[in-house]
Amino acid sequence: MKFLHSVLVLTFFFSLLVPYSAIQSQTFDGDWKCLYRTLDDQPNATGYQTPSVGVIKENTFVALVSDYPPSTNAPLADYCYLVGYTNADSLNGRMGYYEYQSNIIMQWSSGFDAVNTNYAFDIAATADSFIYVANNDPDKNILVFKMSADSVVSTEYRLVTGADSIWAIDVDASGRVYVTTIAVAPNTGRVLVFDGFQQDMNAWQVTHSSTPLQTITIPDTGKTRGIAVNSAGTVIYVSNYDADKIYCYTGSSTSGYSLNNGFSFTLEDTMTASTGAFLDPGPWGLGFMDEKNVLFVSCDVNYLLGAGYQYGRIYALNPNTGAILDTIDCAGWNFSQTGSFTNYTPGNVSGYASVYNVDFDENFNLYDQSNFAWTADKWQFTGTIPTIPLTITGIVKDENTIPEQFNLGQNYPNPFNPSTTIEFSLPQDADVSLSIYSVTGELVTTLINNSYFTQGNYKLTFDATKLASGNYIYVITNNDLKLSRKMSLIK
Repeated sequence: MKFLHSVLVLTFFFSLLVPYSAIQSQTFDGDWKCLYRTLDDQPNATGYQTPSVGVIKENTFVALVSDYPPSTNAPLADYCYLVGYTNADSLNGRMGYYEYQSNIIMQWSSGFDAVNTNYAFDIAATADSFIYVANNDPDKNILVFKMSADSVVSTEYRLVTGADSIWAIDVDASGRVYVTTIAVAPNTGRVLVFDGFQQDMNAWQVTHSSTPLQTITIPDTGKTRGIAVNSAGTVIYVSNYDADKIYCYTGSSTSGYSLNNGFSFTLEDTMTASTGAFLDPGPWGLGFMDEKNVLFVSCDVNYLLGAGYQYGRIYALNPNTGAILDTIDCAGWNFSQTGSFTNYTPGNVSGYASVYNVDFDENFNLYDQSNFAWTADKWQFTGTIPTIPLTITGIVKDENTIPEQFNLGQNYPNPFNPSTTIEFSLPQDADVSLSIYSVTGELVTTLINNSYFTQGNYKLTFDATKLASGNYIYVITNNDLKLSRKMSLIK
């Protein structure tokens, strides 16, 4: 079913609530409120269209400004630059001076080596102040800048990807870099995983060339506009704007990654704007909130002015299943505060909803941007964001055998601490769910949430690090069939 939220912020009470354990709670018990938006005027404006923001720490971030799609009144159609903010609020924080609607092409340079920033759509920031730009110069470089005390400056690091085009970018805690490529149908997009300059200084500083550690091919055609990885680099999420899907891959940069069929998210939002225009948004930027293990996805229509401002949302997702846990209705917030989708205030309303990316600070505040309002915005949750165990690290299919019957194997090892393997068999294609319960029947977590699997033998790893010692029941459903077994966690 297509659905439309008519309230400002709709809180979803996900069914995987465990009453006896606050740690396991997956209920968002508050509201999201916009604390400020950078004023779209001197002296705090980004200056022009703002598709991405990278957060270094609370109120310290970098905004990406990029003229795409090219404006009709600008003398240059490919300008792109970074604007730093420190101790930011609505009226203060911007580093440096930028003329309004600046026609600037920022340059990365090191000695006699120089690369212009061109058609960048996404950036990633790290806590040590590095800014990674997925750049669409002729060599499709990953450019690395750094925020200094008063400006954003070049480093010595860049890496040629060799892709046709690149879009989204993220960096894990070790410095490994993940970028998506954009392919034209019938080709599909890819994810390229590279060692960072921390692991391969020569490639980033001298040769500017390296072979990807891993290459992941997305299963469907469409624009791969978002990527997010957990800090360990063991889970990768990728959004496909045209297919309305988010994919989850588990593994590592050394052993490779496998598509996790237990995770399933398809954006089903559509709406008719007040103008009569039909809006069909897609999933855009992704952000993984480490420690909390919540995946956020920004959703919007495709560079649509006017009627497009009536839609713009960010969903909080269960990282194991893709189920929606909570919603930030950015367009709804704008309308509720001003009575319009295009009005704005100097304080906390950006208007012109065009929410393409999302990031977080160390205190779990959320930052997004409004591309056509030319702002970066900060949101705060009034309650406590739940911590969700990242319980599933991978699903592996045995391609060598075809099972004759539906079966759920005994987990091994058993007893276990803290992880164990669960195997199941499907004699035919089916929609599968796999859940963990306490012995009193309370739902602890869902590992697979009504996801489609082809016939075959499967095994997955269940990580129970955050569960208490005791006996648990795991239950699998295959359409109308159900099987269960007992497992014991001993710490």
